Amino acid sequence: MKPIAKQSTRDQVIASLRKAIFNGDLKDGEELIQEEIAKKLNVSRMPVREAFYALEREGLLITNQNRRVTVKEFTVDDINDHYDIRAMMEGEAAARASQTEIDVQELKEIQQDIEIAVAEKNVNDYIITNEHFHRVIWKSAKSARLLSFLDQMWNGLPPHLAEMVEDQMSKSVAEHNEIIKAIISKNEEQARIAMVNHVRRSKKDFLENY
Repeated sequence: MKPIAKQSTRDQVIASLRKAIFNGDLKDGEELIQEEIAKKLNVSRMPVREAFYALEREGLLITNQNRRVTVKEFTVDDINDHYDIRAMMEGEAAARASQTEIDVQELKEIQQDIEIAVAEKNVNDYIITNEHFHRVIWKSAKSARLLSFLDQMWNGLPPHLAEMVEDQMSKSVAEHNEIIKAIISKNEEQARIAMVNHVRRSKKDFLENY
């Protein structure tokens, strides 16, 4: 057994800033100053600087010529594009996973953990287990390039929809069961459709609450 990895300060800062951007706490065009963010989050400047770099790669921040860091405007078109591309890639991953030797038992156990989190209304556990569910499917697609692209897409918008949309978690449970059923039956097209519908429904909920 491997030790449980703790989330780094850098990753915690990234998660905090990303959430603030999509919650509207940090506005489009607002300048972010390392010293101020570090003070608010009670961390040193180094993880804040690293978080700025990471979020710029995700397209959430912009560094101007005078080195000012500002929040990039994120339009409805950007959100539509993001989710539509993610739906295509996740649908492909699910379709491929249905044709490989995916560990179905692992997928079912993760789904059970998700159901427990939903029953207990534990949003944090749900977010962690939900990401695990998706990543098991991505890895089972047996494509390092697809996995890399999906990793970027997952980070491009926050995986915290559960905190923003009522009933998001229970909707996902039902949709996950459809995905599992299709993968178990090795129905490639149905696995694709179930995953695409899952992501597109998330897009609809996100836009209605953005």
